[in-house]
Amino acid sequence: MITLDPLFEPKSIAIVGASRNPGEIGYEVLKNVKNSFKGQIYPINPEVTEIENLTSYSSISNVEDPIDLAIILNKGKEVSSVLSECAKINVKVAIIVSSDFSEKERVKLNEDIKKLKKASKMRILGPSSMGVFHKDLDMLYLPKERLKRPSEGYISFITQSGGIGATLMDLAAGEGIGINKFIAVGKATDINEIELLQYFGMDMQTRCIIMYLESTQNGKELIEQAKNIVKNKPIIILKAGKEEQGLTAVEQHHGISSSTSQIYSAAFKQAGIIEAKTTDELFDFAKTLANQPILKNNKIGIITNAGGFGVLAADEASRLGLSLEHLNKDTIKLMKALPSHIKKENPLDLGGDANADTYQVALNAMLKEKDISGIICIALLQTPTLEERVITAIRESKLHGKPITVCITGSDYTKRLARRLESYGVPVYSTPEKAVRSLNVLLKYNNILKKFK
Repeated sequence: MITLDPLFEPKSIAIVGASRNPGEIGYEVLKNVKNSFKGQIYPINPEVTEIENLTSYSSISNVEDPIDLAIILNKGKEVSSVLSECAKINVKVAIIVSSDFSEKERVKLNEDIKKLKKASKMRILGPSSMGVFHKDLDMLYLPKERLKRPSEGYISFITQSGGIGATLMDLAAGEGIGINKFIAVGKATDINEIELLQYFGMDMQTRCIIMYLESTQNGKELIEQAKNIVKNKPIIILKAGKEEQGLTAVEQHHGISSSTSQIYSAAFKQAGIIEAKTTDELFDFAKTLANQPILKNNKIGIITNAGGFGVLAADEASRLGLSLEHLNKDTIKLMKALPSHIKKENPLDLGGDANADTYQVALNAMLKEKDISGIICIALLQTPTLEERVITAIRESKLHGKPITVCITGSDYTKRLARRLESYGVPVYSTPEKAVRSLNVLLKYNNILKKFK
């Protein structure tokens, strides 16, 4: 059986259903592949001989060179015959983007795929797959001016819903969150979420795996695979369809029965999977787990220039069982350069006149405190005394080797600086509660690692 390498790292790609017409899926896919992929590209369209300065072929069978990956965009009724052609010329992987199947066509396609799997080595993703995205292969059919692409990072993302996956990718791009690889599974008639989980588990560029899951045909195997992977990298799953109305929606979407909330949550916990309760938590947790060291224990510190935000962070820390340790004498000595009106306590309120130097002194002192394992840093950048170089001070705090999450709240100015911090691998959140929860997930993962030693 062919591995999944040709799915993510093909040397040649055929786009069956490529188009010259802007606004059509076949045009957008070809344009995005051409602008990202360095290998051979073969547009397939029987009505033209050239598209985007590339020779167009009337049929994939007419391409004489080997093809690693075929992207199929044809109408639903044509897909089976195209797959058959692909198998005959030994295409390694076919991605079926097409989704306009009648019930009769869908049943026939499933039967045809089963036959092809027995008769050939070709692997198939889809149907109804949005496909793959990473820095060297963008085959998404959504225009870049409508869906911003994320920068390169260490999070790999498996989704059963192309629409939700794409929207979250756009959101990640806007917030400066880096993505290593993205794949939308679709109906998973062959390649499924479990096999992709295994692949990312062995992928050296992936530090954290996230998944949007609606249903699975083999929950036991998913759990067993996860148990092995979480020893080396965290897995976060957002499970949809856990409540009654959501279950009905999943069954309509996939034609597969789901299960109850308690069963999934218990299974995830058993496997060491971190469950995201909301779409916010999926990336909130992932960007911390992908870029920060683990939190060794529950002892943390809070630094702020707004007392109210410090109180909110302390409340959330208490709710989660995190402990705000008293600062020891050595730490207080390291803070002697701070203005005398600042109380040397935890949370540490630097006041509304804090500047970048104040933050640097506070961060260095608190991070050297042996009884503090991680920091929540809250910076209201709207105050006139706080210079932009506070971003450098926070960035340099990573040198201490302890985790830090940051709360920066505001509009355009603050978002610009927050994205700068994100690009350095420092996770930034819009509320103190999110920053605390995301630091806490590093303790949760540390406990998972201890459990599976």
